[in-house]
Amino acid sequence: MNGSKSSSSSAPLISAIEWQIDASAHVWLQRDGHLDRLGKQGLDAADAKWRTYRSLWDPRTADAWAADWRAWIARERTPAPGRPNLYALPGGTPAPSSTAGMTRTEAHMAALLAALDEPTGTE
Repeated sequence: MNGSKSSSSSAPLISAIEWQIDASAHVWLQRDGHLDRLGKQGLDAADAKWRTYRSLWDPRTADAWAADWRAWIARERTPAPGRPNLYALPGGTPAPSSTAGMTRTEAHMAALLAALDEPTGTE
């Protein structure tokens, strides 16, 4: 062949929304301590945030989404006193009001999310 993928031999492409947390992802969450670190609520929030951010991405294979999701979960911060909820929850808590203690990326995302929540005046 000319190097193009054959549809019969390649895995189907799906959206991030369609991707499902499978048994191997559950094993990974337990084995690597991410479920203990984030807790069920934190994991659900991190998953919702990932799906929101990835919803506009082009379809990919389930394996590609799984790898991306695992990388996202591994980077997600643990809920803590003073920051009981994860940032950027769809329909959830607003971005923190101060950027003290935040990384540059977190401060950028907080500012972006705050801007997205502001009314545009066109409604």
